[in-house]
Amino acid sequence: MLIDALAKAFGANLSIFALLFVGIVVEKYYVSRVTTFTNVLALNMSFLSLESAPRFLVWYGDLGLILGAYGMLAYLVNAETGRLYRVPAFTIYASLPVAAVILAAPTDWWIALLIGGTVNFVGGVVLESEIGIDVAHWGPKHGEVSRFINTRKMEFIDPHGVHQHVDLELGKFERR
Repeated sequence: MLIDALAKAFGANLSIFALLFVGIVVEKYYVSRVTTFTNVLALNMSFLSLESAPRFLVWYGDLGLILGAYGMLAYLVNAETGRLYRVPAFTIYASLPVAAVILAAPTDWWIALLIGGTVNFVGGVVLESEIGIDVAHWGPKHGEVSRFINTRKMEFIDPHGVHQHVDLELGKFERR
């Protein structure tokens, strides 16, 4: 079976890497509340294999669980999260920094977090500002919202691939 091959390759850490993989796939499009939750689950599951963990590493995991639980709750009730959630979620609980902490020795976890968080943050800023690739979802951009409010018109593609136009001011609905 394929799962046997994966278990041999990853050993007891298969579930940890599976959670990180889910986080990376979801994170491709935005800072996900689900990603933060799966990443901190993977982080805390990795602690189970340690005989003892440094106190600050445990606090990092505990804070992540609180943040991840808040993010998952916000996702379930479809509530918006603010920058106070999104900044730490993107910088220290994203897939890259969490994976670096998991792979590092327990005594060097803070170095891995510092490097992983810095690479994640700086890489994200460079990709967004210099290349125009959005790697984090910081909420709707002001221009998009203003344009929608001013025009009250939008175009979307329905599940059948048909372009739809809606004029919300007049209540018209047209197929193209």
